Amino acid sequence: MKVVIAYDGSQDAKEGLNVAKKFLKEVIDELILLYVVRKREGMSKEEEEKEIEKAKKLLEEAKAEIKDEFVIREAIIADYSIAEAILNFVESEEADMLIMGARGVRPDIIRYTLGSTTAKVVSFAPCSVYIAKKK
Repeated sequence: MKVVIAYDGSQDAKEGLNVAKKFLKEVIDELILLYVVRKREGMSKEEEEKEIEKAKKLLEEAKAEIKDEFVIREAIIADYSIAEAILNFVESEEADMLIMGARGVRPDIIRYTLGSTTAKVVSFAPCSVYIAKKK
């Protein structure tokens, strides 16, 4: 089974790592950690590179958390739409499952709702989606 974890360092995304370790470790053949850098109009190349470096550090931390339990691949994509980038990536990889957090790292999202990116991805995902939520 090929599983993609959309990882942004949020508590919910970290819970997604725990789900993979606890419940899916017997069935995962390949695990892909995906980070999407949100591009903005007028974003300089230096700003984008800085965000990519931040993403690399977060993915390294995530890999250390999982240890050597899976074959792990990392992917970092820069796009204007995080939801579209995730959907396109999952489709191109022909993933069997996507794990993502209910909410990202933005503090202004209401506590009991799905984040807008998550809601979009769930609506259009070409595979099963597990929504992780930190207790």
